[in-house]
Amino acid sequence: MSEKHVVTVTSAVDPDWIAFCTNNSDIFMRSYCGYWLRGVESDKVRGLLVWEDNEQHAPGDEPNRREAIRAWKKGEPLPAGWHRLDTAVAVKAWGVGVLTWGEMWYAEGDADRYDYVIQKALFGEQRYG
Repeated sequence: MSEKHVVTVTSAVDPDWIAFCTNNSDIFMRSYCGYWLRGVESDKVRGLLVWEDNEQHAPGDEPNRREAIRAWKKGEPLPAGWHRLDTAVAVKAWGVGVLTWGEMWYAEGDADRYDYVIQKALFGEQRYG
């Protein structure tokens, strides 16, 4: 049996990345995540409540919208298709970026990379793009 080695990497998350993910409407531009993700509610502490947009529902007509907003505000589980884009997700996405492209991934990144890491953080896979 071969010997198993473990590597631990420590990376400081850029506060601008956290702000970009949790309090910035630019993330919803079509060139970033806006072609599949819609921001619904925003809060400086909670971050963003987002809808995985399948382009079948107009803004305001998303399924379970009221329930999602209530659950988001209370910190409860969200209905299907709804997600929190908060500090925890931003940190997880940062880790994906570091593991995939290295420490400078954000500074040297682009919309495609930002989209990819957010999808990986939310879903564990790339579903769109």
